[in-house]
Amino acid sequence: MNKQVIAVTLKKNYSAFADYIMSLTENEYMYVNEGKWNAAQQLQHIVLCVQPLVYVFSQDKPVIEQNYGREPRQSRSYDMLLGDYLGKLHAGGKAPERFLPAENTEQPRIVLIATLTKLVDELCAKLLTFDEAELDSLLIPHPLLGKLTLREMLYNAIYHVEHHKLQVQQNLQK
Repeated sequence: MNKQVIAVTLKKNYSAFADYIMSLTENEYMYVNEGKWNAAQQLQHIVLCVQPLVYVFSQDKPVIEQNYGREPRQSRSYDMLLGDYLGKLHAGGKAPERFLPAENTEQPRIVLIATLTKLVDELCAKLLTFDEAELDSLLIPHPLLGKLTLREMLYNAIYHVEHHKLQVQQNLQK
């Protein structure tokens, strides 16, 4: 995917997640199933995960390189990255503490959704300031997958929100 397709796909997936979360009743939004995160916590987690991406993509490119490195290489495809990510999850990979949601959120979901929408819009705007080669050479760390190219991290973000939407749906089906 080129950067324009990535930006469109990010907006589409995060918007679909937000729309789904907004469609839930209050009972569904707060429903806890067997110790799994409820929809409110899933939403918090997604916001916590997008915030550092906006931060990284807002930095000057030489700062990103200095902090995390550069490795000109072919980025893995979306499908390859997805396979690696799912493999880590199946092996027991979990979100680090800094990405864990609170047990009870103080913020109304409309506020969290507005925050998420703003963050995704900022991320997409920042993404478009990078050229394709920079997306394949600048590296940043992922808590489960190690160093990823910027493009690979964006692929992960595209899938990650779908993964958590599916978790909400599965929890509500049980």
